[in-house]
Amino acid sequence: MKNGVVIVGAGHAGVQAAASLREDGYDGPVILVGDENELPYHKPPLSKTFIKDAGAKPQPLRGETFYTGSAIDYRPGIRIERIDAGRHNLDIAGGGALAFDHLILATGSRPRALP
Repeated sequence: MKNGVVIVGAGHAGVQAAASLREDGYDGPVILVGDENELPYHKPPLSKTFIKDAGAKPQPLRGETFYTGSAIDYRPGIRIERIDAGRHNLDIAGGGALAFDHLILATGSRPRALP
């Protein structure tokens, strides 16, 4: 496996998937892609914290050294536009591509108002 595992989504599920791969002995490449520009952070407590303290900063899920120390290639600020499962390839918004041997989709959800 030359391209390894790509995880799309850097929330709780994506970060835990990367951690679990390493904890279970997977030694191939692990790439974690997220569309936000900061380290993955705790989102559920975030809304409650800001109600109490508007100046509060997001609490990271794991420190930066976790990703580097675990050989997890974290790539922030990347939005995936298209998955080509047949070619094992992801098209990146704005240009570029990312190849994978295995793909984990951990994109979570977004609320939407019902009509």
